[in-house]
Amino acid sequence: MSAPRPRRILLVALAAAAATAVWQAWPVLERAVLPAVEAEAFTALTGRTAASTPELWERLKAMGIAAVVLREETAADLAARGALLHFSRAEVEKWRALGLVAAGGGPKPDSLWTKDARVLARLHPSATGPGGGAYGAVAGGWALELASGVDLARVPAGFDPETLAVVSSAGLIPVMASTGPSMSVAGRRFWVRSLSVAARPPELLRAVNGRALRLLILKPSAGVGLDDNLERLRAALKVVKSAGLPAVLSSSAPGAPAARLEKVVRLFLLYAIGLLGPLLAVRAGLGAERTVRRWVAAHAETAAPVPETLAGLAAAWATASAAGLLAAMSVAPGAREALARSWTVWTLSAPLVAGAAALFASEGRALRARWRAPLRLSDLAAAFVLALALFGLLAPRAALRATGIWELVDSLPSVADVLWWWPWRWREILIGTPSLVLALILIGKRETAARDGGSDNAPKFLGDPRGWLVLGLLGPAGTVAAIGAGGAAPTLSVAHGAVAAAIGAALGFLLAGLRARIDIWVFRPTP
Repeated sequence: MSAPRPRRILLVALAAAAATAVWQAWPVLERAVLPAVEAEAFTALTGRTAASTPELWERLKAMGIAAVVLREETAADLAARGALLHFSRAEVEKWRALGLVAAGGGPKPDSLWTKDARVLARLHPSATGPGGGAYGAVAGGWALELASGVDLARVPAGFDPETLAVVSSAGLIPVMASTGPSMSVAGRRFWVRSLSVAARPPELLRAVNGRALRLLILKPSAGVGLDDNLERLRAALKVVKSAGLPAVLSSSAPGAPAARLEKVVRLFLLYAIGLLGPLLAVRAGLGAERTVRRWVAAHAETAAPVPETLAGLAAAWATASAAGLLAAMSVAPGAREALARSWTVWTLSAPLVAGAAALFASEGRALRARWRAPLRLSDLAAAFVLALALFGLLAPRAALRATGIWELVDSLPSVADVLWWWPWRWREILIGTPSLVLALILIGKRETAARDGGSDNAPKFLGDPRGWLVLGLLGPAGTVAAIGAGGAAPTLSVAHGAVAAAIGAALGFLLAGLRARIDIWVFRPTP
């Protein structure tokens, strides 16, 4: 029995009030992309050091580079380039044994010597440790006694001051090299992505829009000179700039952290939206399909089932988009980006499990009997298909490459450039929306046949709409996950979802037509 209209109005008002409250609670997520280069990689092309190429950094700044990744030097690096001398214990004892230095004279074992005291000042305190210490001028320079057994390759020496000065004077942000997925730049957490300067525009656009704060490191191509790499870098930066994201950070400070209870409540709300958002979207799609089907039956029966199916898809997409926007506003930007991967997996899997459990609950006894029955060849085939499906969902890039779909799209540059975002939404395009279209058509046929008092027109081949409806949950689930994870801008994600729904709808109608033709061919009357 449907809820009274005043109750529905009240629920809509409460949902709008909750969305408004959540929207005002958190600041708008700042977006920026910092194009960067590695100092060593580009200076190696010049044959000089980073400190002796100020014109290179000024040229890169003019091209649009915002940051330079610098590798922190170690005491071993300083010794390798002659900035200081290392006297190991074995070496000093050998000199004394050969009589080259007097006993007790000469350099001390495990010590460093340099002409510039500022070089020793760069070394981390771990170089001396509790068992070492510095001593004064020795032989026209400065010496430092090392701790016993210290490894110079593990003693940090910070950035080269000359390189740091040259890079900073060019207006570039020096960033410490890191192997982690993110790093701190000017007090903000940036997610790192490394690509070649010869990367194609779709790869660059996915890297730029994949995170709200992105540090994009562009590496030179191997086997190509400096000028050619700079030309490729200029072309890559043109693509990055076309995304319209700023390359500078605002001066506004991050907002104050929320209370612990508020964080828990918002986290619960985020995961609740990930579970219930796709289910409510499909429910809204079914309701819209039934409403429009009744109108089509009364006014334009020959157009069935296209108008009611499109109405159901539109309602599901709109509801899923609203749920995704609510999820994007429910948690602080930094926390949402950190939870993006786990929450996306939850949103793509939890609704499918809940939907399958609800739709096939009545067949629990039959499933238990099937489990106890002897193993058949069809069971092995079903297990193989299920394993392939799981592989496709958990490792989509590898699955698409294995099927050749990735290479097919990648071989069409014009299509790939326009649909650069499609690897993010492939579940909606190839599985979710087509399955939802077929489920809506099958449900409409069955309900129409039941209303007319017969079942002759009911579909037979793959005609159970429940299986298609479970797969159809991937459509709204992908929309909720893409918008709510906060990678791309919300407006951009909503627009991509509309295009994905349109392409998926076309594939769905083709799938429905193919299923109908197979149904007629298999189950047609025979003489």
